[in-house]
Amino acid sequence: MSQEKTLSQKEIDALLAILPGDGSPLPGSDKEQDRYVGSVRTYDFRSPDKFSKEQIRTLQMIHENFARRLSSGLAAFLRATVNISMAHIEQGSFVDFLQNVPSPSPTTVFKFDPLPGRVMLTLDPDTATIAIDRLLGGFGHPVGGDHEITDIEQSLLSSVIDYIADELEEAWRNVLNLKIKTVERTLNPEFAQVALPSDAAIFVGFELRIRENTGMMSICIPYPVLKPIVSELSPHTWVAGEAKESGVYQDSLVAHLDRTAVDMTVLLGEVNVDFHDLLHLQQGDVILLDTQVGRPLSVLIGHNQQYKGYPGLLGKQMAVQIVDVVEAKAHG
Repeated sequence: MSQEKTLSQKEIDALLAILPGDGSPLPGSDKEQDRYVGSVRTYDFRSPDKFSKEQIRTLQMIHENFARRLSSGLAAFLRATVNISMAHIEQGSFVDFLQNVPSPSPTTVFKFDPLPGRVMLTLDPDTATIAIDRLLGGFGHPVGGDHEITDIEQSLLSSVIDYIADELEEAWRNVLNLKIKTVERTLNPEFAQVALPSDAAIFVGFELRIRENTGMMSICIPYPVLKPIVSELSPHTWVAGEAKESGVYQDSLVAHLDRTAVDMTVLLGEVNVDFHDLLHLQQGDVILLDTQVGRPLSVLIGHNQQYKGYPGLLGKQMAVQIVDVVEAKAHG
């Protein structure tokens, strides 16, 4: 029979030292395991993530740019205050996306040429009726209730969808030149032929605020659509495209400035004349100006003096020969 071992006071103190003093659960207990359940994300091996964090970030930048462009453009199109912001971006299966879209919802299926496959865009019914009301000259109030969007209203809404497609094209231009075409419109997202239920996809949600009303717009891009360019979805590609686009805009701006007409005036001279003398001027009277013969005159662009020059003739046309450029004065 083995002899029982008695713990020394030092060993007892060591055991008591490892016990939490703030009421926290013991290591290895069920409560300790529960602490980490909230930080664990369920991973579905049947539908693994297809996009890296870097690729998700690039898609986020593209659609944030799209939201900014659409905010200003749609405000002018609807003649109302419009604020659009990207609410979220995530990846999952196509069936996950459909489960979060109410039915009926105005749904448009796009073709992103030259990419394969199809892309889905949905608007919530209230946002659709707000846009339709503005197009018809209303104040932009949602219809609400059980209102079903009619064929005529869908036809009116198509002009808004086409505008959205144009802005989406421009937002993608930094990465790829797309031609977005509408191939299908429906009020039931489940009937739209876009992808298989198990196909991986990117979901992008937008919050739309038109006047005081708030709604949602969603875009679903299945993985097969982006597969041919998935290697190009990097922030470096986006930044390079942004710089290239800025250069194109600068060249376009210079071209427009080259064709801009401005007023040019040659100031022959100035003089102060009493109003009484001005009223009694007669034919043949001579007014002395403050300029001298043989010296260059001031040439004004708009109301500002920009050059010095000599007046004269070029053929049968009046002309001025520029001889000096006047430096702009700094205003304090």
